[in-house]
Amino acid sequence: MLPTFAADDYIELAADLPATLQAAIERDLGIDPAQYLANAEAARAASDVATALRAQGVDILGTSIDGQDVTYNVADEADAALAEAAGAEVTVGPIELLDSGREVQPAQDHKGGYGYAYQVAEADETGSFPLSRCSVGFSGFDADGNDRYLTAGHCGVDEETGEQFTYPVHHIELSEPIWATEDWANEFPGPELGEFVPGSMHFGEQHDGGLVDITNPDWTGVPQVAGWAGGSGAPDENSVTIRGPIDAVTGAQACKSGATSGWTCGEILVPAQSTPVGAQDVTGFIFNACLLGGDSGGSVVVGNYALGVNSGSTHDGRTECDSWVPATGPDDTTGDFSIGYSLSTGEYNALTLLGSEWELSVAINTPQVTSPEDGGQTGPTPTFTGTVEAARSTHRVEVTVDGEQSYEGTIADDGTFSVAATEALAPGEHTYEVVATYGNHSRSEVASGTFTSTEVQAEALTVESPTNGQTTDNPRPSFTGTGQPGATVTLAVGDEVLGEATVAEDGTWTIAPSADLPVGERFDATVTQAFEGDSQVVTVSDLGITAAPVTITAPEDGSTVAGDVVFSGTAFAGATIGLAIEGVVTESSERVQTAADEWEGELVVGEDGSWTFTPAEELRDGEYTLTATATLDGGDPELTSSEASVSFTVGAEGDDDGGELPDTGSSNVWMIVVGVGLLVAGGVAIAIRARRGGSTA
Repeated sequence: MLPTFAADDYIELAADLPATLQAAIERDLGIDPAQYLANAEAARAASDVATALRAQGVDILGTSIDGQDVTYNVADEADAALAEAAGAEVTVGPIELLDSGREVQPAQDHKGGYGYAYQVAEADETGSFPLSRCSVGFSGFDADGNDRYLTAGHCGVDEETGEQFTYPVHHIELSEPIWATEDWANEFPGPELGEFVPGSMHFGEQHDGGLVDITNPDWTGVPQVAGWAGGSGAPDENSVTIRGPIDAVTGAQACKSGATSGWTCGEILVPAQSTPVGAQDVTGFIFNACLLGGDSGGSVVVGNYALGVNSGSTHDGRTECDSWVPATGPDDTTGDFSIGYSLSTGEYNALTLLGSEWELSVAINTPQVTSPEDGGQTGPTPTFTGTVEAARSTHRVEVTVDGEQSYEGTIADDGTFSVAATEALAPGEHTYEVVATYGNHSRSEVASGTFTSTEVQAEALTVESPTNGQTTDNPRPSFTGTGQPGATVTLAVGDEVLGEATVAEDGTWTIAPSADLPVGERFDATVTQAFEGDSQVVTVSDLGITAAPVTITAPEDGSTVAGDVVFSGTAFAGATIGLAIEGVVTESSERVQTAADEWEGELVVGEDGSWTFTPAEELRDGEYTLTATATLDGGDPELTSSEASVSFTVGAEGDDDGGELPDTGSSNVWMIVVGVGLLVAGGVAIAIRARRGGSTA
């Protein structure tokens, strides 16, 4: 169900990671950067599958990953059955939570990971005023597309009063992470960046998210996280590009960026847990990367995907990470851990809380158009195909022809797209522009080119077999014909499409229906050819599929049987079975002649048309002929009506023992109804017809 990702496929991408981040990955996780990126893709795929399972009604309590082995925690056995049917490895019950008595302190303190500072109170009589600082989470947009970034909610709230700060936010100019120095405060206020979005700073009641507007026109938010030269260097060196959001997955390797300690990495221990952060409860993911005061609000990523923002940790006021001892799991009560406020995981997350006010900024690669070729030729309704590297089904693609007509389509999880023009273009040269999008405001660079539209003169569509009025006993006869090489030919009966084929280079095509055609009734089949805006239709009319003929399997023709013979045979589903018997009973001096009009017995016709008739009384010795007929109510008799006969002997041939015809007096059993009784020389001939549900009193 889940794909695996090879580290070798990520060597080139890993080389583009900041050198300091590569060092942090190797130092903190003990793996190479290529494996880190491969594992990040596996975590992203696990997150996507969890979302798909939830959409199918599975109650997913959490997701765990060990390397690339994924397990889903579900609520009960019914959920487990659904998830296992989809190919998932599951366990029933919640993921174990971290049980630690350690106190978690808020890490109070553009491009994610940058530091920002702000005044938190009015100046005193000496003219001095207290400052605070935090880190930027992720760049994004307000509803109108203006720059706005996500950070921790506690950064913008007075913890004593609960009031939101209204002082301006200032960018902190840094050449490396702050660590223990407070020299940044000597440069305050520095460049004014923007302001806290009124009413957006939420801290407590399980949330820790807030928004800051970038109002300084000198600054433009970008979908990146400060690189810190990969660890503790300059913030703009080797920044990390954000490709989209990701849910928390236990065991996934996560790295955080913050202005105090730069890059540090660890593993997610719990995907969602309520934890006291200072005096408030916050629900978020528990991970064991080092997080210090002032890192709050900074970015937490899994590979190139946005996981959440730094909320708090067990830093105990320390200003370095050397003494940080990462917790090893939920049962580790002494190790250090951090909490991140999730972008999208669980009930409490930033997109649920602030989604109407904020949209994540996502980097999108420029589309690579494979068709039509730049400067090439197409038919009047071209299909635009290509790839957008690293894009997924959360992205879309827009195609604009001649700057006027636009067409939109989705991108597959493998980054491919296909968008067809729905209106025929005039012959001649045209221009196109293709752009990939995410949400309402993230857009790629434009891929552009030209092509020439030509009039299509497609080869005529023909259907060579079957022909009008043709019948066959094959319920799935092949349709064959000729057409335009490369064209798509489809077969339909009514509104149901039953097959598709591409016309071969020699102009021939064949379609074998994907389901049985209607049996026993006349119908029309429609064959359609589509080729670059040209469409042709051929209707093959009055076709018929003949039903299977009725048979008599017992008694066999020419056989001698006992008088308690059970008659049986086959027909077709839905058939009405008729039976008729004629016979001459062996002569005797004390013959009893009965002109009965009913023959008692039980007739059973199965759903597949198989049938049996069991007479209520034995047949007397004699010579008989049995005739079976099959018809279909409302069907075409030419396609459904059939007849079969057998002759058989009851008793020893030439036996002179006297006898009489079956007594068919009153009975409350299922029976067949006699059509006519005939008296003939030397015996009695009786014609009988089967009728479902008939009975006599």
